[in-house]
Amino acid sequence: MNQRHLPAFGFTTLALLTLAACSPQFRSPPSTATPAPAASTASTPAPIAGSATIVDTEPEEKCSNEPRTDPDDKRQRCGGMTSVTPASRAFHIVGGSGDPVDQVVCNIDETFVLNGKMFGVEFSGGVDGTYKFVRTPNIPGLRWNAGGRYHIEFPDGQDKPGTLTTAGGGTTTAGAQSRTTSGGERFTLTPASAGACTP
Repeated sequence: MNQRHLPAFGFTTLALLTLAACSPQFRSPPSTATPAPAASTASTPAPIAGSATIVDTEPEEKCSNEPRTDPDDKRQRCGGMTSVTPASRAFHIVGGSGDPVDQVVCNIDETFVLNGKMFGVEFSGGVDGTYKFVRTPNIPGLRWNAGGRYHIEFPDGQDKPGTLTTAGGGTTTAGAQSRTTSGGERFTLTPASAGACTP
């Protein structure tokens, strides 16, 4: 019986191809490229250049000026979370020597007048300022003119008692004669009650 043999070069070629296919160095190297992201099912269009981007935000919570009647009331107050009611600027003012004063001034930060029995003295307002006579006795032949500076001090705080002191001078005229005087007065300020200035 005749046996058929493969030619020698054919066997060798087949063996080399088999070895090459199984060799690790000829296997496809793993991909190092980053995989492309999967396409989104709902694509968002890119904004057009120069157009404004609209961002959804939660609506701002409205503030309230209503008093808190419930301890769980967390609503913001319109003046801010830490708003503080300003201290009253109403004071009971007593003092003066020649023409004593005893009255309530509703707001010392604004212009106010201290009225004695004979004179009315206007103060410019605030803790430092000027004063002048705005009312004098109506006595024929006599005229008064006076003014100067004043200062209010609150050693224990703006809502505590304080003192008002004046420094200045004036002129009293009687006919052709006039007399100039200088000096100061001192007044005590005591915080007035809330209803002291209510009409």
